[in-house]
Amino acid sequence: MKRTDVELIKGDITEREIDAIINTSNNMLILGSGLGGAIKSKGGPSIAEECSRYSPIEVGDAVVTGAGNLKANYIIHTALTEFDSPILEENIRKSLISSLKIANKRKMKSLAIPDMSMGIVRFSPKQCALILFDVLEKFLEEDNRTLATVEIVVWDIETYRTYKEAYEEVYNNRRQGKQ
Repeated sequence: MKRTDVELIKGDITEREIDAIINTSNNMLILGSGLGGAIKSKGGPSIAEECSRYSPIEVGDAVVTGAGNLKANYIIHTALTEFDSPILEENIRKSLISSLKIANKRKMKSLAIPDMSMGIVRFSPKQCALILFDVLEKFLEEDNRTLATVEIVVWDIETYRTYKEAYEEVYNNRRQGKQ
């Protein structure tokens, strides 16, 4: 497969015209506030109804639902944490890998990933960005079969700058042979 384009975008992930967006959630798949709330508000009630059929899932696992009224075709919901528990580094890794594997299994060509550290249960954006780019690069090099475009979509300019620095750090280290 040809090289996958990885793009960092400042914007609203719920507005992306793409095969799937990732929704970072708790294991109960409750679409409450933050990204989940925006998905529920813009996408309509069918998404929450589908989520309730899968809930609960194991932390690190992911499931696919339709995208309701969103421009994306699907939503991959991944559990970063148990309800109201802290986010752990290993859960970010597991959740992202589960989501990427589902995208490949479903033969998706394009995927949008949010800042996986935001929301009520916050994780350091810089550390999250480093984890995300590390996992993504390894997956794209070793396991990707279908993804041609991956968008990292962040909401605000501060997070965009943080992710841009992390992107350059991870990819520059790789080019220089550091791991």
